[in-house]
Amino acid sequence: MTKLEGLQATMVDFLERGLVISPWLTGVDQKRRFHEHIFFLLDDAAQDYTGTHWTDELRIRTFGEFPITARVPRTAFYEICASTAVWLAHGELGQAEVTETLARRSIAEVLRFCDDYDLGILVQLYGLATQYENHQAVAYYGQIPERIFVLGQWHRPWVDYSLSDELAAGLLRGNYVLREVDGQSMVELTDTGRETFQDTAQFLTETGYLARRVRQLHLANFNQVPDFASLAEARAPDWVSQRRDFCLWAGIEPGMTVLEVGCGDGLFTFDGGLAERVGPSGRLVAADPAASMLARAVAKGRERGMEWVEFTQAPAEALPFPDGAFDAVLGVSFLHLTDLPRALSEMRRVVSPGGVAATFYPLPLLLDMPFFKEWFAPLLALAERDLRQRPDDFLITADQMARAWKDAGFGDLQTRDLTSRILYWDPEIVHQFFLATSWGQEELAHLPWKAREDVLAQVAACGVAVCAKYPKEERVIHAPMQMLRATRD
Repeated sequence: MTKLEGLQATMVDFLERGLVISPWLTGVDQKRRFHEHIFFLLDDAAQDYTGTHWTDELRIRTFGEFPITARVPRTAFYEICASTAVWLAHGELGQAEVTETLARRSIAEVLRFCDDYDLGILVQLYGLATQYENHQAVAYYGQIPERIFVLGQWHRPWVDYSLSDELAAGLLRGNYVLREVDGQSMVELTDTGRETFQDTAQFLTETGYLARRVRQLHLANFNQVPDFASLAEARAPDWVSQRRDFCLWAGIEPGMTVLEVGCGDGLFTFDGGLAERVGPSGRLVAADPAASMLARAVAKGRERGMEWVEFTQAPAEALPFPDGAFDAVLGVSFLHLTDLPRALSEMRRVVSPGGVAATFYPLPLLLDMPFFKEWFAPLLALAERDLRQRPDDFLITADQMARAWKDAGFGDLQTRDLTSRILYWDPEIVHQFFLATSWGQEELAHLPWKAREDVLAQVAACGVAVCAKYPKEERVIHAPMQMLRATRD
């Protein structure tokens, strides 16, 4: 691991710059990846830069005498630019479609990284990520037909080039072996390959790469939900009325200056009565990191004639407001998707002394109902394989939440417990909601592409079977929820 340890700080910096390597993590549909002029813009930049900077001297300094084809650095540069551009589109526009402005920004960021390090380092990081994808797929399936591997059909279906040189490199390094099985050439991992895979997985875990891609996949899925409010209303009929109760319980009064964090598409802002309660005599700012959600919230505000509500794109961990700017700061079902200490620190910073901060959030629950275990059996099996009791839902216990708020410097904590009905009545609605939320995403993100798609198809099929087997009244979960409010001392 010595060589990989030397790259750890570099990979962390790479991620902190917002650079991305694997395009499937950002929900790219390989069939409509880019408009033609965007493709040529990215491809020309890759060709021009690598044609000038990828020299024999740099190749030898980076990889020694190991043979590296000219395609590798060009592909690395292109894929990182393309992936980063798509991620920028998801984060800033709420869509997978890349604009020319975002494409040029991604190119500039990659060039800046290469200036600070060099092209060889960029290629190494790209190689580690793609090596992980390749090894992960072979490890998962045990054997992959050589033709399927070379085409990337099971693990990198977005590529439009042959992976034959990557297979050749793996064979040369002793990571792969080809075996004839029933007259077909199959790719297998050797013992050396399994060790390499473990080392690479450890490196990508320790640098935060794998955790980052879980969050990226979650946001990409969330952006693709056409109408989250309608979806939530059909799946969780208590949510709107409970949000209205929360607004009153949190002490929001007309004329106050209020910040809503994690507003999404306005389910609490408008449907839950927050904007109505604050009223035009006050000031309500709604913030969310997802541009697509904000766009829907803005449209909803206009439809309802509540144009006094302000919107800003910002994560809870970095609120772009001065200290003590708001009488109250609150949000619903968002803290479990944040860096909790940083988010609470920011909420405390922007609320005025003596002001109110509050949240309404789901608590963990034991999902041991027979219908649920049958519906999500494929995901539960993945969790068991990873020696986990169940897929991670990222939810926070009441004790953990209270401790975090106290550690952040809030005082006078008060809570209210209640339950919310979650309906598992319509398989399509449940499936869409499941993809839009974080439950099970970590298990899925650690699967090869084809395996992930297969598991999703299995879950969908199980849902249809479960709905035919169990009556509606047995397909309801009473999820524990908690309201929490506190003051800034």
